Order: sequence, then C-alpha cells, then structure tokens
Amino acid sequence: MGTRFLATPEANAHPTYKNKLVAATEEDTVRTILFGHGWPDAPHRTLRTRFVEQWLGHENETQDSRPDEPIVGHTRIGGQELPIHRFVGIPPNQYATGDIDSMDLLAGQSVGLVAEIKPAGEVVREIMRGAQELIKSFS
Repeated sequence: MGTRFLATPEANAHPTYKNKLVAATEEDTVRTILFGHGWPDAPHRTLRTRFVEQWLGHENETQDSRPDEPIVGHTRIGGQELPIHRFVGIPPNQYATGDIDSMDLLAGQSVGLVAEIKPAGEVVREIMRGAQELIKSFS
C-alpha cells in the first residue's frame, strides 16, 4: 500500500518520483541492496533507472558508508538541509534537488497498479469499494 500512497498529492515524494511511479509497471522494479549507504545489506525494491541498471551486479561495492561518496543532490528534512550521497537509501522528497534518477526510488511490484496521482481519500474509498465487492462475492 505504501507505493500506492506515494502517488498522492498528500505524499511528500518528489514530483518526478511520483510521475515515475505512475509510468512504471511491475517489471520496472528490482530487488537489490544497492542503496545500502548507511543501511548495509538491507534488501529493498526500487525502480529501475539508468543509474540502477549501471550498478546492478556491483551492489557489494556500494555497501560501505564512505564519507567521500559523491553527492547526487540535496534535500531538506525536519528543516535541516542535507546532502544526498550516492547510494543513500533516502527517497527524494518534495525538497530534493539534483539527480533524482540516482536516488532511491523505492517501489513495490504493485507499482504496476498505480495509474494516476489521486487524493489519498479517493484511494481509500476505492480500496473500501473493492473490499466490499469482494466480500459480497463470497456471500
């Protein structure tokens, strides 16, 4: 459900990230440990970008949290300006600048079901209608 709620106006995700979620299919994600800077060997699922494709198969080289890792962008979290180092597992929020495609665009395989950015309330109502229809079908 997290992936679906990222593609809502209420989510703090970067607009480019949201648009990539809407455009993606379930085939556009990969399970990897690539973004392990600060969180080594933690498997996660992320969108396939050119950056991700370049590093697949070399994930072991990305696990050390080196202070000299290149900065791919900047963001603001809790009012603090922060650099985003390459391979950091922080998805881009609305304040992120820089190379968004080189950041961790977390997404589950359910991303293929996300067809548009819509309000969270509408997403919840659709889920409720679907659940009610499913329950009725078993009655």
